[in-house]
Amino acid sequence: MVETGPRRIAAPMDQADRIPASSDLLRPFQLEGSGLRGRFVRLGRTLDRVLEAHAYPEPVSRLLAELLVLAGGLAGGLKFDGLFSLQVRGDGPVGFMVADCTNHGRMRGYASFDAAAIADRDGGRELLGEGLVALTVDQTRIGGELQQGIVSLEGRSLTDAMLAYFRHSEQIRTAIKLAVARDERSRSWHGGAIVLQALPAAPGAAEEAAQEAWREAMLLLETATEAELTGPEVDPDTVLYRLFHETGVRVYTALPLEAGCSCTEARVRAMLRRFPAEALAEMRLPDGRVEVTCQFCNRVYSFDEAAIAGLVAGRRH
Repeated sequence: MVETGPRRIAAPMDQADRIPASSDLLRPFQLEGSGLRGRFVRLGRTLDRVLEAHAYPEPVSRLLAELLVLAGGLAGGLKFDGLFSLQVRGDGPVGFMVADCTNHGRMRGYASFDAAAIADRDGGRELLGEGLVALTVDQTRIGGELQQGIVSLEGRSLTDAMLAYFRHSEQIRTAIKLAVARDERSRSWHGGAIVLQALPAAPGAAEEAAQEAWREAMLLLETATEAELTGPEVDPDTVLYRLFHETGVRVYTALPLEAGCSCTEARVRAMLRRFPAEALAEMRLPDGRVEVTCQFCNRVYSFDEAAIAGLVAGRRH
């Protein structure tokens, strides 16, 4: 998915110029004339890999899928080297959710929930209850800073909460059209979103023109269908052309997105090495092993007695 630079979408598009409709990706774009910038994010295989790792109930899967789509779309509007994270904490049956996206497009997610309480609910935003949403950019790996913004969990959806954040904290005019769907036959998940943002315009005639351009873009964005957002039958560039060809739309190099966890055996060993010997002894299973399960990918790391002894001995030197 290598491109030489921004290009204007024209119809009919040469098939060679199209990105596959089923691709998991982030496609930045700009509306010509108005200067409005946006991102089209689409996820398929990534959602399946993240959600299948824990076999979540469908209402939980749908919420986490929405959070993953939002994380991909919002991360695309930032310049960072590290990890962008969306975290939701609430007092409802789904007490915690997190979705991460690195600047290289590797994504992961996790949800904690009360299974008994979930069974009595229809799903949706009410599963989260009242709480907070945290947006974090972590660049400490390269010696940078950790930046975080927190906003109340407002509105009837996760999208509403994100819009409230931009309205109150960033004061950036933002619109998000998001959809998540599950194929009834294959049981595979598909999600997509278009995020549009505008910078403040100068006072006077320029401001009036910017307001009119925003209103027009909102009317066009509202016509995007669930099938166009989630795919996988139609590619993102074709959708963008359908929506914005009258004003002109220019796309930038797409970032491939994929599921990927940062856990490794070396990192787990380093974590265990920080525990006192007494704490490690309490973690032992009846056969003497210590097991650590990654909450994101559900991978199990197992260490026998000899390995644990080696960790303790290595800490002493």
